[in-house]
This record gives sequence, C-alpha cells and structure tokens, in this order.
Amino acid sequence: MKLEGDQILLRVFLNTFQKWHHRPLYEVIVEKARMEHMAGATALIGVEGFGQNGVLLQERPWRLANDREVVVELVDTEEKTDKFLAGIEPMIQNAIVTRERVHVISYRRRGEGMA
Repeated sequence: MKLEGDQILLRVFLNTFQKWHHRPLYEVIVEKARMEHMAGATALIGVEGFGQNGVLLQERPWRLANDREVVVELVDTEEKTDKFLAGIEPMIQNAIVTRERVHVISYRRRGEGMA
C-alpha cells in the first residue's frame, strides 16, 4: 500500500496493564489495525511517564510488575482512522487519544513496491 501526502495520525495513550478480554490492549489495537488493513500501527513502550491520574509510571528493578506508558500510533486516511477509532472506542477506558494531520513521505529502495 502506498500512502503519501496529507493523512491522519492517531495516538492512543495507554498503560501496559490495560487489558481487553485478558490481552494487553495495545496488542489488540495493533492486531485490529492490521486486520483492517490500516497503513501502519506501532506500539511504543515508554521509559517513564504519567497519565491523567498523575501517577508516575516507570520501570524499577525491585518491582514484581512494572506498569509503563504505551503509545499506539496509527496512520492512514481520515476516513479509515475515523472508522477505526469508532471501532475501538468500546475498548478504551482511562486513555487519551490524539488526532492530528500529518504529511506522510514514503522512502523505499529502488525497485521495491514497483509492480
């Protein structure tokens, strides 16, 4: 899929403990994006951060479980990102979603994707 020009970037701010049917929510969102043929999705685990409640989330070696910030970034057309967001809204609690216009530039090696 070739996606260039002005598109939409969705960012979903979660934490690693958030689940959907006993699975990490960030995994479910990325998998759903793939199944819906979104142009791209990436889950990024933060080193340190805090959310709406102000609790500092960070990795500490002495903790049995570390709750960390996760940002899922998705990019595609406005129509597809709007439809996707509507589909994941029931899964999202205690999260923030940002939506912004971005300009996508694709770089490929010569000869790749030329069919």
